[in-house]
Order: sequence, then structure tokens, then C-alpha cells
Amino acid sequence: MVDRWIVFVILEFVSAAIGFTWGLVTNTALFLYIGGFFFSLGVFAATRWGFDKWKKKQKPRKWKK
Repeated sequence: MVDRWIVFVILEFVSAAIGFTWGLVTNTALFLYIGGFFFSLGVFAATRWGFDKWKKKQKPRKWKK
């Protein structure tokens, strides 16, 4: 089964591409800002997903008593 987080990341980048494209076609800055927002949200989601994957691979520390 596909990880839900990666689907979310892909959808954010698709939304950003649609926003940027529509903003360039209509010469509207609002859609460029919306595309930028979705792009930054997608980058944040991708880095958070990568961090969580990396964190799971770390070995737990043994506490000294």
C-alpha cells in the first residue's frame, strides 16, 4: 500500500504546478502566490516525511544509570 504522506506530498506539488500555470496564463499574481504556498507546503511535507523515515532508522540510546 502506498504511504499516505507521499500521496499528500505529490498532491501538494501538483497543486503548486496548477497554481503557477494558471497564474502565468492569466497574468494574475494571486495564483502565483497560491502556487508558491502549495509548493512550500509540499517541500515542508517532503522534508518532514524524510525526517520521520530517518528518525525511525536511528537506534534508541541506552540511558546510563
